[in-house]
Amino acid sequence: MMIKTFDFPARVGATGEFEPIVRSVQFGDGYKQTSGDGINAQHESWPLSFVGALSDIQPVVAFLREHQGWRAFKWRNPLSELGLYQAGKFNIQANGTYFTLSVTFTRVYQP
Repeated sequence: MMIKTFDFPARVGATGEFEPIVRSVQFGDGYKQTSGDGINAQHESWPLSFVGALSDIQPVVAFLREHQGWRAFKWRNPLSELGLYQAGKFNIQANGTYFTLSVTFTRVYQP
């Protein structure tokens, strides 16, 4: 199956979270040894919001449902870095004729 690209415009102001994945061992004499955990030793996530009419939000919902929370898709983050991401749980808030969809994209790595 071909990897699809998520190209819907998110709301401006997304805040990415980057956390290094570090292994450490503390020895009895005060010495501590640390290293990165694996070749992709950084966790990256982006909480995003999409606001619009039902006709704007429905394609985003369809894309997220199609990927079922576990299928990866291509997405260019606000730093213009193209990568593979997954999106699990999402929330939709109805505000009259406009809707707000909230979801978090998490970076994944595949061989």
